[in-house]
Amino acid sequence: MEELLSSFDAWLGDGEPIPVIDAASVALARERVREEAARVGLDVVQTASLVNVASELAQNQLVHARGRRAVVVRTVARDGQEGVEVVAADEGDGIVDVARALEAHPKGQGSLGVGLAAANELADELDFDVRRGEGTCIRARKFRSYTTRCRRVGIYGRPYPGERTSGDDAAFARGTGGLMFAVADGLGHGELARQASSRAVNLVLGNADGALEGLMSDAHGALQESRGAVMVAGRVGPDQAELVGIGNVTAYVYGLQRTKRFTGTSFVVGARGEHRRPAAESVQLDSRDVLVVYSDGIRSGLDLSGDPDLLREHPIVVAQRIVERFGRADDDALVMVIA
Repeated sequence: MEELLSSFDAWLGDGEPIPVIDAASVALARERVREEAARVGLDVVQTASLVNVASELAQNQLVHARGRRAVVVRTVARDGQEGVEVVAADEGDGIVDVARALEAHPKGQGSLGVGLAAANELADELDFDVRRGEGTCIRARKFRSYTTRCRRVGIYGRPYPGERTSGDDAAFARGTGGLMFAVADGLGHGELARQASSRAVNLVLGNADGALEGLMSDAHGALQESRGAVMVAGRVGPDQAELVGIGNVTAYVYGLQRTKRFTGTSFVVGARGEHRRPAAESVQLDSRDVLVVYSDGIRSGLDLSGDPDLLREHPIVVAQRIVERFGRADDDALVMVIA
């Protein structure tokens, strides 16, 4: 297997990072936002909002994050509308209590007083990927014309107690065909399990326009020399989700009047022998439906159908609460929520 790519490097991708090392780095991030905003035609108010978001995210890294810290600013487009995305990634311990951070507007030393709560309001969209012991990635976007809210994403994961690296991995990418995602659980836990899950996830996300069943077959071949993994992958559009799965990664769709459960074929991606066809399903989605996907580090008794207040929270809050309430003490745990 190849050397394990850190979450930090995966989050930054091929963007041009601004290392966050001092106050000058924060100023550079602010200026980069202004440059990209002018390029795509954001107005003065839109630009100021995203500048404030970038400032707070970078400042939070200076105050709280250990290890490498960086911000990437790049242009994005969706449905013919251009915008700017700010990606703030770090190698810290991961935000332990994101829910609390989103509740208030902290004004501590070194803070602009914006806080994650206001950043969530100022950005058109805010996605979170929080890995306990590995770091945090926050993606904020602002579009020139924002008429249709896109589904937001929250990923919250923690490793097996006593280990720093989780055997679970997940990622998502937004494209013209919708939001592509994958959640994989490498067999066992630790770095070798993570190599398997990351390879599976990266293969899916690296071919986001491919047919889902074909990608699962490709992943099976690519994981032959690994521990193997179980996985659910999918493509989420405005009113439909396509899901494929192998093994005991589980997906739930929670709606106002229904709950839909999906789990994969009983097999392991990368196992010796003939590849089994994955379970596949197409699920109609309402704009308020919530898709929850999780590894088997979450106990099987999970059921949020009786907690509509939680399901209305930001996806990262939902993911965090699931790990806190239903996470098993003897395994890695990871939850992705799309809403």
